[in-house]
Amino acid sequence: MLPTADPPFDPIFVEEAPLSPNYKETIIDNVGLPFYADVDRPDEAPADERERTIDLAERILRAGGVRTGFGHHEEVRVSMESWAPDAGENCEAGPGHWRSHVLLMSPKEMNFGQLTGEPEEKHKKAKTVLAWASECIDSDVLQEIEQSQAEDTKQAWRDAAEAKLTQREIEQFAEDPPDKLDGWTKLDADHDTIKVAYAADNHGTPSVAAVFESTDGELKTLEFTLEDWKESDSNPREARVGRSVLVDITRCDQESDPVIHRDFITNHQPVGIFQRY
Repeated sequence: MLPTADPPFDPIFVEEAPLSPNYKETIIDNVGLPFYADVDRPDEAPADERERTIDLAERILRAGGVRTGFGHHEEVRVSMESWAPDAGENCEAGPGHWRSHVLLMSPKEMNFGQLTGEPEEKHKKAKTVLAWASECIDSDVLQEIEQSQAEDTKQAWRDAAEAKLTQREIEQFAEDPPDKLDGWTKLDADHDTIKVAYAADNHGTPSVAAVFESTDGELKTLEFTLEDWKESDSNPREARVGRSVLVDITRCDQESDPVIHRDFITNHQPVGIFQRY
């Protein structure tokens, strides 16, 4: 049972919160990790409401063209300048910084959707863009953009959780590897970066598949020809990776012994430890 929580972001253009409470925990749980697993926030996912507001404003500026009715940044600029209230901080129609921040935005910011400045300045520019968009762009378009942002955020967390799961499975496999795997035999490898290695005649080519620690400290799984393996003195960091032999570790969904799949797996759940791509 997942704990309850408030929605992470308030709706701006959509009618309901675009992300449900506990969406991160739900995604983490759905990929096969415990919902409380420590998954680092991906760069693509906004950290807070301010980042989310800035990202949404930039998405609206990047949409452009037929979608928003503004085909060029000059049209956006003219529209913003005619919309922004020409008043000071006491203006009842707006927060007062709208016009100044419209004038501060460069053609590059408007055309490419890349707001510049310190975080607080970018946040004010973003709120200005959202206020302008709410009056000058069709609401259906804005709702679609906001919903797309939510879907991209969920996908970023899903990718991060799946990467975490893969890393965990690699580590678990490296801790207790079997001696044989469907024709692959455990290989004695004395290089200090190697956790476990297997050798086999793979489609007529003597090959080695190894789980090893990369230079960034993460465990990776790659397959090499035996010739390249020997030429590198069994150093997986230096051995040339063979073509189309990237290996990934996947979950076993059966209670049988794990097997190595040599065929390309596409439309069904993989049941082995090594999956060929």
